[in-house]
Amino acid sequence: MSIESVVTEGDEVDLSKLSDEGRIRTPGGKIGLLIFLVGIAWSLFHFYTLGFGMLTSVLQRSMHLSFGLALCFLYFPHNRKKLESYDTVPWYDIVLAVIGFLSMFYIFYNYREIATRVGAPTVTDLWMGGLAVVLVLVAAYRAFGLPLPTVAFVFLIYPFVGQYMPELIGHGGYRITRVINELYITNSGIFGIPIGVSATFVFAFVLFGSFFQASGAGLYIVKIAFSLLGRFRGGPAKASVLASGFMGSIAGSSVANTVVTGSITIPTMKETGFDADVAGGVETAASTNGQFLPPVMGAAAFIMAEFTGIPYWQIAGAALLPALISYVGLLGMVHLQAAKTGMKPMPKDQIPPFWSTFLRGIFYWIPIGVLIYYLMIARMTPYAAGYFAILTSIGVIVVKRVIRLYNEARSGNGQLQALLFEELQGFWNDLIGSLDSAAKSMAGIAVACASAGIIVGVVTLTGMGMRVTLLFSVLANQGLFLMLLGSAFLSIILGLGLPTTAKYAVMATLVAPAILAVEPTLPVVAVHLFILYYAILADDTPPVGVAAYAAAAIARSDPIKTGLYGFKFDLGAFFLPFMFVYNPEFLLVDTTWYGALLVGLTALFGIYCFSAVIQQWLIVKLEWWETAILFAISVAMVWPNLTSDIVSLVCFVGIYMYQRHKAKRILPDAVPVI
Repeated sequence: MSIESVVTEGDEVDLSKLSDEGRIRTPGGKIGLLIFLVGIAWSLFHFYTLGFGMLTSVLQRSMHLSFGLALCFLYFPHNRKKLESYDTVPWYDIVLAVIGFLSMFYIFYNYREIATRVGAPTVTDLWMGGLAVVLVLVAAYRAFGLPLPTVAFVFLIYPFVGQYMPELIGHGGYRITRVINELYITNSGIFGIPIGVSATFVFAFVLFGSFFQASGAGLYIVKIAFSLLGRFRGGPAKASVLASGFMGSIAGSSVANTVVTGSITIPTMKETGFDADVAGGVETAASTNGQFLPPVMGAAAFIMAEFTGIPYWQIAGAALLPALISYVGLLGMVHLQAAKTGMKPMPKDQIPPFWSTFLRGIFYWIPIGVLIYYLMIARMTPYAAGYFAILTSIGVIVVKRVIRLYNEARSGNGQLQALLFEELQGFWNDLIGSLDSAAKSMAGIAVACASAGIIVGVVTLTGMGMRVTLLFSVLANQGLFLMLLGSAFLSIILGLGLPTTAKYAVMATLVAPAILAVEPTLPVVAVHLFILYYAILADDTPPVGVAAYAAAAIARSDPIKTGLYGFKFDLGAFFLPFMFVYNPEFLLVDTTWYGALLVGLTALFGIYCFSAVIQQWLIVKLEWWETAILFAISVAMVWPNLTSDIVSLVCFVGIYMYQRHKAKRILPDAVPVI
């Protein structure tokens, strides 16, 4: 089975039935048309403000959430387990969508009057605010299930019960009018930083990813990955990692990444011997990790820029080396999995030739180059960089259509007028499809950010952050390592129920200030990237591993097992955040190129050893003492120095030679080729 037999040029994967949070409704008739038009209008609003100047923050955020909240009730059914619920929209969901729209549009329409009475809301303000909070929680349940609204609700009741709690975590109590004012009227609640980022940077790059995909770049990237890595053992899985890294660095969407690349890589992995659960898990891990790979990264990275005040280009630069190390570590995990299970390389007739494949689609790199130039070199705002990248992607689509029209006309395959109409219709479909796809991806993100805003608003109102700082000061007495370890486990536990954006917002509000208060010498970017990494590491873990559900649908595997495999493959980078907290050179802070190269090689060594521990395999199955030594090497690489590097290298070489000897004794051909 060749790549072209899976997906052919011009027949890209249809994302119309998926959002960033999974499957959505696709009703027909007038209701389906209405939902489609609302989504298009939402995307056009953002495209307009992107190119011709944003509105003030209150207007931009309220209009953004007006559409986002309404679309959540139209896209996501109440019971997502019933297949028939995806084909119809009951009347009460239309009512909820209208009320949800009005509850947010109320701020947009009355913002001048509301701005003059912050702290003294009217009865109408309070009713609309209470309604908005409830509907955000209901919409979060629709998009993500029970965990996210449950966490938000627990925070929401804290202002009313704090007076009954122990002194360390208690407070004097707050009236409902004060809480609604904080969450709805001010810019520190629902309309705070998370939704502000969603309404600007995130939507801009989701739009760019949609247009980039519509240009046909997804298949091209997968072909490049197969041409580079298909000849090696476990080649399809390694190609999945490489392709998902390329695509994830642009799309910033784990689900879209999974579907676009996974529709090709997962069947090929299965064909070469990977189990369905493993194939889906590899794609899940590779796709979710794209959220911290520059230049785009994911929504949480833009929220980080707002929380920290650090320019986005600087965050992307700091994240570059750890992201590359993480993906190389993931390649190591996949290689060990392939060696352990005896996987074969791809058949030679299925591997595309590299240079001809690369040159045939070299124009796909133009939008990426434009994005990198404006973001990292010209250092324009992400908003402006995203706008120019979108225009460039549209230009690529136009040029492709013109070239295709020219070639068809020269070959005499039809009348010029008919060919012109066909290409114009195709171009229109590309534009409308991209706008529709962006709206579907953003609806869940908008509600997640609004839910995170509720949590952040409660923390701001009650001063919970200071109390968490006091709790972390107890851990600090036991050392920085235990404090960071506690943060990592808390993030992973939250990851069992929260999406990345909400999880990062919670951790950045509660934990990051606590760590920095206890250890003020740590770089701010290091602490926030530490939190982001573990937020992403937990993102493919059931029950909210939506990328795992998308991969499982393609692989025809169990979504829970697929998510657990994805989490397992991600564990190869578990120690990486500790490394860059203890050694900021990983983040290219106060270092030279050779210093960065040295710490990068050290990190790769440690991650590969830890990957062997997770897989219980190096050349053959590890014995318990080999596992213990490799784990000790992994831990030693958290605090790298010349002595530990030399001792670790000697120990690793000893284990490697012993494994080779054991492999030859057990089975002469058991030693794998890379």
